Amino acid sequence: MNSEIHKIEHSSSLLNKKWKLIDYDERNASYLSQKFKLSSFVGKLLSIRNIKEENIDFYLSPDINQHIPNPNNIKDMNLATLRVVEAIKKNQKIGIIADYDVDGSTSASILYKFLKNYNSSITLKIPNRLLDGYGPNLKIMREMQSENIDLLFTLDCGTTSNNIIDNEEFNKIDVIVIDHHLVDHELPNVHSIINPNRFDDESDYKQMAAVGVTFLFLMSLRKELRNHNIFNNKKEPNLLSYLDLVALGTVCDVVELKQFNRLFVIKGLELIHKRYHKGISKLIDNSKLNTPPSSQDLGYIVGPQINAASRIDDSSLASKLLITNDSEQIEKISRKLFLLNEKRKLIQSKILELANEQVEIQKNSKYILVYGENWHQGVLGIVASRLLDLYNKPVIVLSFLNNYGVGSARSIDGIDLGNIILNAKNKGIISEGGGHSMAAGLKLNHKDLENFKAFLDKSFEHYQDKIFKKIINFDLIISINDINNNLLESLEKLEPYGNGNPEPHFIINDLKIDSIKIIKNKHILIFFENDLGNNIKGICFNSKGTILGDYLEKFNKYKFYFGCSITSDKFSKDTRPQLIIKDVMKID
Repeated sequence: MNSEIHKIEHSSSLLNKKWKLIDYDERNASYLSQKFKLSSFVGKLLSIRNIKEENIDFYLSPDINQHIPNPNNIKDMNLATLRVVEAIKKNQKIGIIADYDVDGSTSASILYKFLKNYNSSITLKIPNRLLDGYGPNLKIMREMQSENIDLLFTLDCGTTSNNIIDNEEFNKIDVIVIDHHLVDHELPNVHSIINPNRFDDESDYKQMAAVGVTFLFLMSLRKELRNHNIFNNKKEPNLLSYLDLVALGTVCDVVELKQFNRLFVIKGLELIHKRYHKGISKLIDNSKLNTPPSSQDLGYIVGPQINAASRIDDSSLASKLLITNDSEQIEKISRKLFLLNEKRKLIQSKILELANEQVEIQKNSKYILVYGENWHQGVLGIVASRLLDLYNKPVIVLSFLNNYGVGSARSIDGIDLGNIILNAKNKGIISEGGGHSMAAGLKLNHKDLENFKAFLDKSFEHYQDKIFKKIINFDLIISINDINNNLLESLEKLEPYGNGNPEPHFIINDLKIDSIKIIKNKHILIFFENDLGNNIKGICFNSKGTILGDYLEKFNKYKFYFGCSITSDKFSKDTRPQLIIKDVMKID
């Protein structure tokens, strides 16, 4: 086995990637399997994920009644809660400004749903992604003021809105920020800021999405309303019924699915499978999913439909869908979101095609810079991410209109692109720019483009070529005979998958292909047989016409290692495993 591992790790795959097996403690894996009566596969995968013994029960069988987070561990929670109780008692006008993404929309939905039980005067505004940009702005604040809002929430935004939400022009409005974004020492001077990532917060909830923090706020608020006997004449809201929305926002914001986030998503998926939320159910139906949705389905199928609204149309559509119970409105909005997402795909595909033409002449560059005239700003970030996946280099995508460019940037591990762009701004090469190590935004004049390129050349010149080599991590090498329904059951114990809890990936070392079938002229379906004569299918998506597809179509001439994940075959009437092939390595 060691010689086989050495051979694999010192070769390159057909996609020119390096494969690496993750190290783990075999004794620890065996101990976990025995103590918790788990299969050896689960024991190994838990050890690989570094799940500690004391956290195994919480990881495998989280119980919200036994693992209840304490909202008041977060700074300003009690202060904000008491202010909202006062607003409810006095029937004051309440406003909500939320970010336009899935996390912001779900945060707005659960807060609005809760408050609407006790206050009919609630105004919700979602900034327009293309016209207003991220977070509160003076225009929306003035609208809130003109509507005589007494108490204003900012959700998934506001922590860095200095000189806007705390502008003396709006000193009659009490502002409560509920957010999760990282912040410097300078905070807006407002009533309260509930953010586990503020520099002076000591809670253990720093990985929560904004919707998770909003859910904790509602836990605190419900308890305080109970103490004030508000529920004597009104029905007490069931907060657990909001967990489908909490799960959706948590998954789509790509926060780590550990601890309470994992709990929220597990319980939320249970509600989604029971189809309690009409809006979410309709988005799933429009996607023609024929199996209960997984966390990956929320992230890759449901989330993009919700985000499509702000990318190319009306940013408020998503929250309207998630709040309403009106069947006619749900049908209308969900259909529009589906069509907007299809339109977004077409726009994105065209821009990606144009961008790839420019990449051809940048093969020797350590970064990718592509630009065009009036490329749709709503998809620049997605195009940058797609190019990053393809080439494993930092990517900057710019759209120019009237000689002024707006851009989105994405980076790889080890290169702080946000800092590079911030340096360009500080040197006056670009007019605006900032972000974090992996993602950033920028603005510049077309006349400064060549200076910007020269600055980037200088900034990237010291990075060695090895940092751009794509490495795929695999959990285990397994045999074709290990792939059965028992393995499927073992893998289900580790779900839901996402950031911080990745889907297990395997190297299959002894697969012999019986036959293949081309699906829709783009996917390759592969048929295998194990030593017991059982048939197993694998699929390699979008591989027709690629180097992967070319080799697979000549399977009689070669032997392969397959890099894959293993799922239940969604198109089979019976439960059976199927390989999702990510990469292939030719055996010499």
